[in-house]
Amino acid sequence: VTQIQDMGPSGVAYFGFIYTIAEILAIPAIPLTASAGYLFGVRDGTLIVLLSASIAASISFFIGRTLLRSYVEGILGEYPKLQKLDRAISSQGFKIMLLVRIAPIFPFALSNYLYGVTSVKFWPYFWGTMLGFAPGTFAYVYSGVVGKILTSGDDAAQPWYVYAGGLALFSGFLKIGGDIASDIIDNIEDEENTS
Repeated sequence: VTQIQDMGPSGVAYFGFIYTIAEILAIPAIPLTASAGYLFGVRDGTLIVLLSASIAASISFFIGRTLLRSYVEGILGEYPKLQKLDRAISSQGFKIMLLVRIAPIFPFALSNYLYGVTSVKFWPYFWGTMLGFAPGTFAYVYSGVVGKILTSGDDAAQPWYVYAGGLALFSGFLKIGGDIASDIIDNIEDEENTS
């Protein structure tokens, strides 16, 4: 941990590179996301993770669209919900991408490859992914910051329950936002099925 912090800007680049590779390889990134908060703080940690995850999502999208297309299309058959969603994506790409990133109905890393074979265009996919991924990223990065504060033994830290309350409140907002996004996605799917 201190080695990355001591590296300065190259430590940020190193962390971002590792994060990007982990996402491309579909390695669960929640521990890395929380580590970004521990290492770099809320603002910088969130920016590093958003940038790294967006780069990884873009690379995976293009791999799914080109090199692994036939393989990914085979996997797509295992996700009938995504097949239905594809019809809505063709007409409302950004909105759908934003909603499925806020309310992740598929594993993030795997879904990047799957969206590569859908009809979504790249820029709506990219911006919907980045913006939809932001609230959850913030929450996980913040949990890393809280972990650092609570383990540092710093007398200036607030009592643990202040941080736990903040996390609980933000988690509640994420849950409500995710539920709303899921309902909108279900309604769009229902409309597509009746069309």
